[in-house]
Amino acid sequence: MQICAIWSPSGLSDELAFDNYIKVKSYIEKQGIRFATAFSELKENCFILAIEDARILNGNLSLLDTLYQDGVRFLTLNWQGDTIIGGGWDTDNGLTSFGKDVISKSLDLGIIIDISHSSKKTSYQAIDMCKEHGKTPIASHSNSYSVCSHKRNLSDELFIELANLRSLVGISLAPQHLSRSGDATISTVISHIYRYLSLGGENTIALGCDFDGVSTLPQGISSVSDLDLLYNEIEKNFGSKIAKRIFFDNAYEFMQRNFN
Repeated sequence: MQICAIWSPSGLSDELAFDNYIKVKSYIEKQGIRFATAFSELKENCFILAIEDARILNGNLSLLDTLYQDGVRFLTLNWQGDTIIGGGWDTDNGLTSFGKDVISKSLDLGIIIDISHSSKKTSYQAIDMCKEHGKTPIASHSNSYSVCSHKRNLSDELFIELANLRSLVGISLAPQHLSRSGDATISTVISHIYRYLSLGGENTIALGCDFDGVSTLPQGISSVSDLDLLYNEIEKNFGSKIAKRIFFDNAYEFMQRNFN
C-alpha cells in the first residue's frame, strides 16, 4: 500500500495547477488504478490519493469538496515559497487566512493534513488546528534536522510534538535531505532513523521514500526493489520489531485510527 501524491510543477499558475491535477488523475485512472478512500478498503497493492501543494485550490474553498469526492485523503499544504496557503519550508511565514480555512474544512471532511514542505511556523499552526479538531497531522517525507541541517527537515522539537500525537513521520530518500553534501548511503538513512528513535519515535517512523520526487537516490538503492536492503540494515541495527514497525505497522495502525 502506498500514498500516490499528485504534484504540479511550480512554474504553473495555481489555476493551471488544478487543471494539471485533473489531467494526471485521469491518466492514473486510465491505467486501471483505483484509490482506497477508507480503512475498510485497504488491501495489498492499493493506492491512497494525495495532493502535494494545496495552492491548486486557487482561493476556491469549494474545490476541497471536489478533491474529497475524487478520493483525496491526504493534503500536503506546501511545496515551497509563499503561496495562497502559507509559508513553505524556505520561508519563515505562517498560514494565510485562506490556509486556515483550508485546514479547517479538510479536517471536517476527513482529509489528513501533511506538514512536509511547510515552514516551522506553518507546521506548528497546522498542528495546533489539528489538535483543536481532535485530528492528527503527518509529515509524510521529512528527515531529521539534527542529522542534516536542511530547512526541509524536522527539528527535534517538531518531531517530538508529532510523536506525542501518535502521528507518522516518513523517512525520505532524497540525498539532499539526508546529508548536507548530498552524498548519502543506506547508513545515512539509518542515522536519521536512529535520531528519531532516540526521541521516542518507535511508533512514529514510516517510509516516505519519495522515489518519483528525486533525481538521485542514496548509494545502494536504485529503486523500490532495493528496499529489502534497507529493511535488512534496520533489522541489523534495531531488531526485527522496529524494522516491521517502520515498514508496515506504524503506518497501518495510524490508518486504522485516522483513515475513515
